[in-house]
Amino acid sequence: MRLIPKIIGQSLGILALSAALAVGVNALRPDGLPYVQAAQQSAVALDKTGGEIAIKDAALLFISGRAVFLDARSQFEFEQGHIQGAISLPPREFAAQFQDIKARLMGKEAVITYCDGERCPLSHALAQHLRGAGVKNVYVLKNGWSLWLAEKLPVSKGAAMSSQPKGQEGICRDCDNK
Repeated sequence: MRLIPKIIGQSLGILALSAALAVGVNALRPDGLPYVQAAQQSAVALDKTGGEIAIKDAALLFISGRAVFLDARSQFEFEQGHIQGAISLPPREFAAQFQDIKARLMGKEAVITYCDGERCPLSHALAQHLRGAGVKNVYVLKNGWSLWLAEKLPVSKGAAMSSQPKGQEGICRDCDNK
Protein backbone atom coordinates (compact mmCIF):
# COMPACT_ATOMS: atom_id res chain seq x y z
CA MET A 1 0.00 0.00 0.00
CA ARG A 2 2.95 2.38 0.61
CA LEU A 3 4.15 1.72 -2.91
CA ILE A 4 1.24 3.51 -4.63
CA PRO A 5 1.85 6.99 -3.10
CA LYS A 6 5.56 6.64 -3.93
CA ILE A 7 4.80 5.76 -7.58
CA ILE A 8 2.33 8.66 -7.89
CA GLY A 9 4.84 11.10 -6.35
CA GLN A 10 7.63 10.00 -8.69
CA SER A 11 5.30 10.19 -11.70
CA LEU A 12 4.25 13.74 -10.81
CA GLY A 13 7.90 14.70 -10.32
CA ILE A 14 8.88 13.33 -13.74
CA LEU A 15 5.91 15.10 -15.33
CA ALA A 16 6.80 18.45 -13.71
CA LEU A 17 10.46 18.11 -14.76
CA SER A 18 9.42 17.27 -18.34
CA ALA A 19 7.12 20.28 -18.54
CA ALA A 20 9.79 22.62 -17.16
CA LEU A 21 12.37 21.33 -19.66
CA ALA A 22 9.92 21.65 -22.56
CA VAL A 23 9.07 25.26 -21.70
CA GLY A 24 12.76 26.09 -21.27
CA VAL A 25 13.80 24.56 -24.61
CA ASN A 26 10.89 26.27 -26.38
CA ALA A 27 11.90 29.64 -24.91
CA LEU A 28 15.46 29.24 -26.21
CA ARG A 29 14.44 28.23 -29.74
CA PRO A 30 14.20 31.06 -32.28
CA ASP A 31 11.18 29.33 -33.85
CA GLY A 32 9.48 28.43 -30.55
CA LEU A 33 5.73 27.94 -30.25
CA PRO A 34 3.82 31.24 -30.58
CA TYR A 35 1.76 30.89 -27.41
CA VAL A 36 4.90 30.75 -25.30
CA GLN A 37 6.42 33.70 -27.17
CA ALA A 38 3.20 35.66 -26.73
CA ALA A 39 3.27 35.09 -22.99
CA GLN A 40 6.89 36.25 -22.79
CA GLN A 41 6.36 39.45 -24.78
CA SER A 42 4.65 42.55 -23.53
CA ALA A 43 1.35 43.69 -24.96
CA VAL A 44 1.35 45.03 -28.49
CA ALA A 45 1.57 48.83 -28.45
CA LEU A 46 -0.39 50.09 -31.44
CA ASP A 47 0.01 53.55 -32.90
CA LYS A 48 -3.54 54.90 -32.99
CA THR A 49 -2.87 56.70 -36.27
CA GLY A 50 -2.29 53.40 -38.10
CA GLY A 51 0.60 52.71 -40.44
CA GLU A 52 2.61 49.55 -40.91
CA ILE A 53 2.69 46.71 -38.40
CA ALA A 54 5.44 44.17 -37.76
CA ILE A 55 4.78 40.47 -38.34
CA LYS A 56 5.34 39.63 -34.65
CA ASP A 57 2.79 42.21 -33.53
CA ALA A 58 0.32 41.02 -36.16
CA ALA A 59 0.83 37.41 -35.02
CA LEU A 60 0.20 38.35 -31.38
CA LEU A 61 -2.98 40.18 -32.34
CA PHE A 62 -4.04 37.14 -34.40
CA ILE A 63 -3.40 34.71 -31.56
CA SER A 64 -5.32 36.85 -29.08
CA GLY A 65 -8.21 37.42 -31.52
CA ARG A 66 -7.87 41.20 -31.24
CA ALA A 67 -7.50 41.85 -34.99
CA VAL A 68 -9.31 41.20 -38.22
CA PHE A 69 -7.23 40.54 -41.34
CA LEU A 70 -8.28 41.78 -44.77
CA ASP A 71 -6.68 40.18 -47.82
CA ALA A 72 -6.24 42.80 -50.57
CA ARG A 73 -5.14 40.27 -53.20
CA SER A 74 -7.39 38.94 -55.94
CA GLN A 75 -10.12 36.44 -55.14
CA PHE A 76 -8.15 33.79 -57.05
CA GLU A 77 -5.05 34.34 -54.91
CA PHE A 78 -7.18 34.37 -51.75
CA GLU A 79 -8.64 30.97 -52.64
CA GLN A 80 -5.14 29.55 -53.21
CA GLY A 81 -4.25 30.41 -49.61
CA HIS A 82 -4.78 33.14 -47.03
CA ILE A 83 -4.33 33.99 -43.36
CA GLN A 84 -6.72 31.84 -41.36
CA GLY A 85 -9.95 33.76 -40.76
CA ALA A 86 -9.04 36.57 -43.18
CA ILE A 87 -11.66 38.30 -45.29
CA SER A 88 -11.10 38.83 -49.01
CA LEU A 89 -11.55 42.49 -49.97
CA PRO A 90 -9.63 43.57 -53.08
CA PRO A 91 -9.48 47.40 -53.30
CA ARG A 92 -11.32 47.33 -56.66
CA GLU A 93 -14.31 45.75 -54.91
CA PHE A 94 -14.29 47.96 -51.81
CA ALA A 95 -17.32 50.09 -52.71
CA ALA A 96 -19.44 47.07 -53.55
CA GLN A 97 -18.49 44.91 -50.56
CA PHE A 98 -17.59 47.19 -47.65
CA GLN A 99 -21.11 47.36 -46.20
CA ASP A 100 -21.24 43.54 -46.13
CA ILE A 101 -18.14 43.26 -43.93
CA LYS A 102 -18.35 46.49 -41.92
CA ALA A 103 -19.95 44.77 -38.91
CA ARG A 104 -17.11 42.22 -38.77
CA LEU A 105 -14.56 45.03 -38.31
CA MET A 106 -16.25 46.58 -35.29
CA GLY A 107 -14.97 45.74 -31.83
CA LYS A 108 -11.51 44.72 -33.03
CA GLU A 109 -8.40 46.45 -31.75
CA ALA A 110 -6.81 46.43 -35.20
CA VAL A 111 -7.81 46.03 -38.83
CA ILE A 112 -4.80 44.62 -40.71
CA THR A 113 -4.60 44.69 -44.50
CA TYR A 114 -2.12 42.57 -46.40
CA CYS A 115 -1.13 41.49 -49.88
CA ASP A 116 2.12 39.92 -51.10
CA GLY A 117 5.45 41.32 -52.14
CA GLU A 118 7.61 44.16 -50.89
CA ARG A 119 6.11 46.61 -53.36
CA CYS A 120 2.54 45.38 -53.46
CA PRO A 121 0.34 48.51 -53.40
CA LEU A 122 -2.97 46.68 -52.82
CA SER A 123 -2.81 46.59 -49.01
CA HIS A 124 -1.99 50.32 -48.86
CA ALA A 125 -4.85 51.13 -51.26
CA LEU A 126 -7.27 49.05 -49.18
CA ALA A 127 -6.07 50.76 -45.98
CA GLN A 128 -6.74 54.17 -47.57
CA HIS A 129 -10.27 53.09 -48.54
CA LEU A 130 -10.92 51.88 -44.98
CA ARG A 131 -9.64 55.08 -43.39
CA GLY A 132 -11.73 57.09 -45.84
CA ALA A 133 -14.79 55.12 -44.72
CA GLY A 134 -14.09 56.01 -41.08
CA VAL A 135 -12.48 52.78 -39.90
CA LYS A 136 -9.99 53.42 -37.10
CA ASN A 137 -6.80 51.51 -36.27
CA VAL A 138 -6.02 50.32 -39.78
CA TYR A 139 -2.57 48.79 -40.23
CA VAL A 140 -0.68 47.40 -43.22
CA LEU A 141 1.30 44.17 -42.93
CA LYS A 142 3.91 44.82 -45.62
CA ASN A 143 4.78 41.70 -47.62
CA GLY A 144 2.16 40.08 -45.41
CA TRP A 145 1.40 36.80 -47.13
CA SER A 146 5.05 35.84 -47.64
CA LEU A 147 5.97 36.78 -44.07
CA TRP A 148 2.99 34.89 -42.66
CA LEU A 149 4.01 31.76 -44.56
CA ALA A 150 7.68 32.15 -43.54
CA GLU A 151 6.65 32.29 -39.87
CA LYS A 152 4.51 29.15 -40.36
CA LEU A 153 1.43 30.86 -38.94
CA PRO A 154 -2.09 29.44 -39.51
CA VAL A 155 -3.39 29.56 -43.09
CA SER A 156 -6.51 28.39 -44.93
CA LYS A 157 -7.52 27.71 -48.52
CA GLY A 158 -10.76 28.32 -50.33
CA ALA A 159 -13.37 31.06 -50.19
CA ALA A 160 -14.92 30.28 -46.79
CA MET A 161 -14.21 33.71 -45.27
CA SER A 162 -14.55 35.66 -48.51
CA SER A 163 -16.74 38.74 -48.73
CA GLN A 164 -17.96 37.63 -52.17
CA PRO A 165 -21.73 37.46 -52.55
CA LYS A 166 -23.09 33.92 -52.58
CA GLY A 167 -22.70 32.26 -55.96
CA GLN A 168 -19.73 34.41 -57.03
CA GLU A 169 -17.00 32.74 -54.97
CA GLY A 170 -15.10 31.41 -57.99
CA ILE A 171 -15.17 34.60 -60.05
CA CYS A 172 -11.81 36.33 -60.22
CA ARG A 173 -12.46 40.00 -60.89
CA ASP A 174 -8.99 41.17 -59.93
CA CYS A 175 -6.75 38.58 -61.63
CA ASP A 176 -5.53 41.00 -64.29
CA ASN A 177 -4.48 43.57 -61.67
CA LYS A 178 -1.01 42.20 -60.89
